[in-house]
Amino acid sequence: MKIQQILQKNGILVDLKASDKSEALTQIAGYLVSLYDLKPAQEIVDKILERESEMSTGIGFGIAIPHARISGIDRLYMVAARIVGGIEFNSIDEQPVFLIFMMISPAGTSADHTRILSSLSRIMSYEEIRRRLMDADSGEAFLDVVAKGEDKYVQ
Repeated sequence: MKIQQILQKNGILVDLKASDKSEALTQIAGYLVSLYDLKPAQEIVDKILERESEMSTGIGFGIAIPHARISGIDRLYMVAARIVGGIEFNSIDEQPVFLIFMMISPAGTSADHTRILSSLSRIMSYEEIRRRLMDADSGEAFLDVVAKGEDKYVQ
């Protein structure tokens, strides 16, 4: 399974306005459940916030990958958001987060969930990819950067 098979161009918010982590996560989770018409919506939002309260998903370099496993969903879902001004996220490098990739997967699965987390971490470790994502002017351009990075850096 590849990121480019899960993330859709209409699942990318290129100019999210949020003043803090909680607001950003709530907005992105709300977008995720609305885009894919997932139920129960509030449980999904709550699980994302609960997971984040246990340990920050800010992996450094301005990237966060909030994720949760949810009972009752049928497959892995992902959306992404860019916050141009960045927000405090309690990241491991103590730097603001600009790019957020949110993922939920069925409670009983782990292989695809882990594979996608690993692929995202690998791709986002390259400064050229992060810079191009920050410059992308549409969801389509953003997804193109992700797909090309995945094709180049993930075996």
